[in-house]
Amino acid sequence: MLAVLIVGVGLLGGCLIVLALVRHNLMSAAVNDAEQRAQDIAAQLATGATPQVPATAGKNRAAVQIVDRSGRVLAASPELQDLPGPVISQWPESGTIQETIRNASFGQSSEYLVVGISVAVAGQPAAVYSARSLEPVDDGVEAAGYALALLVPVLLAVVGGTSWLLVGRALRPVEAMRSQVAAITASGLNRRLSAPEVQDEVGRLANTMNGMLARLEQAHQRQRRFVGDAAHELRSPIATVLTQLEVGLAHPNETDWIRLAQDLHRESSRLDRLTDELLTLSRSEGDATRGRVEWVDLDELVLLEVEAVRARGKVTVELSPFSAARLRGSSDDLRGVVRNLLDNAERHAVSQVRVGLSTDEMVADLIVADDGQGIPETERERVFDRFFRLQPARDRDSGGAGLGLAIVRNVVLSHGGQVSVRDSPGGAEFHVRLPVDSTEPLETDG
Repeated sequence: MLAVLIVGVGLLGGCLIVLALVRHNLMSAAVNDAEQRAQDIAAQLATGATPQVPATAGKNRAAVQIVDRSGRVLAASPELQDLPGPVISQWPESGTIQETIRNASFGQSSEYLVVGISVAVAGQPAAVYSARSLEPVDDGVEAAGYALALLVPVLLAVVGGTSWLLVGRALRPVEAMRSQVAAITASGLNRRLSAPEVQDEVGRLANTMNGMLARLEQAHQRQRRFVGDAAHELRSPIATVLTQLEVGLAHPNETDWIRLAQDLHRESSRLDRLTDELLTLSRSEGDATRGRVEWVDLDELVLLEVEAVRARGKVTVELSPFSAARLRGSSDDLRGVVRNLLDNAERHAVSQVRVGLSTDEMVADLIVADDGQGIPETERERVFDRFFRLQPARDRDSGGAGLGLAIVRNVVLSHGGQVSVRDSPGGAEFHVRLPVDSTEPLETDG
């Protein structure tokens, strides 16, 4: 409808321009005809001929009148013979004059164009007036207007019908896509849109929406797995707390309340750590912007966390090789990466943890290794999954929930880096590669 309206306005403007051009051309033709008629008579008078005017031939020929300087009519066409004086009062002093007469009292038309030129008759000044009817001009403009009045509605109908057919055909796949999208619910995110065979704008839109649906399905599945895993992990400490409280309340006189309080404190601490790790993992897996990006001295963060491990005194920590490393990233998130790697190494080490840090102009390499039992090659990817444990019993007793390495992977990936477990003579060896400028992610190792 809007297209038809725009075309209609354009056609209306075009019609006005066409009518103006038609009138201009017809008026120019009338002026030329009247001027040529007057010049022909003037040329005859210049030869000394007696003033006389041939009869006109209808509306398309100009009527002529010859008058002297006193206003006496010397000769005139039949249409102008009844006039007692000049057809117009203006005298052509020199050159050519032009005037339009409306509501004329002579001839068959009401409107005339008069052209006057000066001549000499028997040595005396005179004027030749040529009067051309403007009725053919009006008739021509009117005929053009009628033609356009008939043509414009036809053109609008053609444009409207063509637009309706083409737009309807173009939007038909869009409407089909809309219906399919409207039918997709949270339980049917595996459904996809039927993409047109032709890869035009609509085809690319369908492919883009299918990609979006695939990402939504993956996010929905990750969320469901996350909720299920979190509920499973929270159930154990909560069940332990409830059981101990129920036993204590059932046998208040036989319960060691101090020991019960210690047990409940330990389980509550475990719940607190688990909740913090779940929140951290949720933020790292979401689309929310990570911590404030700034220049970070990674070596200082490593030294702070190493001092904390040494203070606990469970294992010794060796720094080799170790150099300064400065990169752009989130200080809090990167410190969490170092902390989780060291906690994991401390938990699995027999007596020693080795930390290495080196850098070049593009990449910072962090290595955290322990002298424990190591990680089988088949499990080196799975250790980064949520809630995955190689030794569930020992990890649960020591407070590990299997979330630390998952958090490490998400944070490293969000910084454009890579994390992996590599071959080591003994124990597990984690390698973290981080770009110095986190806006340019590293290429995946082949």
